Amino acid sequence: MNETRTALEQIHDRASKATISLMGYPLLFSRTEACSTLVSASQRVILNDMAQYFEDKQRELANSMSADGVRYRSP
Repeated sequence: MNETRTALEQIHDRASKATISLMGYPLLFSRTEACSTLVSASQRVILNDMAQYFEDKQRELANSMSADGVRYRSP
């Protein structure tokens, strides 16, 4: 996340009045239906958990940089 923070800080430095939207991560698979035979149920859980983790981190970063015009957007 340090690279993302650095990039956002550089954007803010060059465009201090801009609103920067930082996007989160959507769940990749349905939690209730098996939509693929190529990915097992346990793999779907792992991939969705990873997506949720990254979504949470993006939200935290955006919230910590709100004074710099960074806003969080969930897909």
